[in-house]
Amino acid sequence: MKLFVEPNDVLMFRDGKPFSGGDDHFARGTCPPPPSTIYGAFRSHILSLMWPEFDSFSESDEDKIPEHIKREIGTPLKQGALKLGQFLLARQEGNLVEPIYPLPRDVSQIKGETPKTVFVLKPKDLKDKNVKTDLPPGLRHMWYPSPRALEQGSGYLSKPQMERYLSGGTPDTLVEQKDIFDFEDRTGIRKNRFSRSVETGGLYSVGYFRFRKDAGFALEIDGTNVLPEHGIVRLGGDHRSAFFSRVSWTDMEKEQIKKLIAANGLFKIVFISPAIFTGGWLPGSIDIKTMEGQINGIDVRMIGACVGKPVGIGGFDIAKKNPKIMKRAVPSGSVYLFELKGNNIEELFNNIWLKSLSDERINEGFGISLIGGIDYV
Repeated sequence: MKLFVEPNDVLMFRDGKPFSGGDDHFARGTCPPPPSTIYGAFRSHILSLMWPEFDSFSESDEDKIPEHIKREIGTPLKQGALKLGQFLLARQEGNLVEPIYPLPRDVSQIKGETPKTVFVLKPKDLKDKNVKTDLPPGLRHMWYPSPRALEQGSGYLSKPQMERYLSGGTPDTLVEQKDIFDFEDRTGIRKNRFSRSVETGGLYSVGYFRFRKDAGFALEIDGTNVLPEHGIVRLGGDHRSAFFSRVSWTDMEKEQIKKLIAANGLFKIVFISPAIFTGGWLPGSIDIKTMEGQINGIDVRMIGACVGKPVGIGGFDIAKKNPKIMKRAVPSGSVYLFELKGNNIEELFNNIWLKSLSDERINEGFGISLIGGIDYV
């Protein structure tokens, strides 16, 4: 089921850093939030529709939970059939939705230039150039031969521009953050829980996100039979509300990507949601010594990577009634380049395209990936 989620007001998505109200205390957030935020919101919404007994559900006694609830959303200790797939920023035009994709990390721009000129970094063996890095043996450097300083690209890609990029081209237009949402700071003061009077030293500032008209989130959710065609869901901090409705959007064209991969046996994986790997930045199925292994059953050899700074993934455990252990995840937009061992391109797409490659929390929408071709060596 494809849904569009449009905020009714500002939204607050906290990052994983500790926060308590007080002088010079700022609560910052991230947008879009981790997919677990959306997964948890719809899981709670489905529970309210099927069995509005949250306190009984949060008690870890599974015998009290009806079987149809367990099948749909699971228990506090175990997930059910509910599964989140794509989760992206989006804009709605009538009954159609245009997904907005995170900018791949191998897209760079000339530092300080306006308007932006972007480039796609290329894998290059620079052993003979006296370049020293901490790259593991076997990986090529990602670079572009520019006489001017480059920096990480900023912004997002529309669906046509992402298709262009995945087909070996260079994006020529970026979607700016301000075209989707703005950031607002709001200041408050902590109150005493019993007297309801303000507390000395309880000043704080919280960041909110205000979306443009017809902007929101596009997501794909499966494993539920009770979610209605539309409704209101609580989303993020402060129990802010958002309206969701069933929509559609066209799938990406993949034939040109397949032809490019068939020509040289090389491809890239672009993560459109954060991924949690047992090997840190490296998928757990890849041997760091040989850079060979399997990705969802596909034999590959890694030849390069563009990975951003890790992001903290937390959450609240309703069974244990305390915060979850913080996990470090590879951020969305991270790119991994591979050599395909074999020539079964259809199997490659069946096993990886819009599938989760995360080593953990797969049902929550982590590690959803796209496949791109590489038109250079």
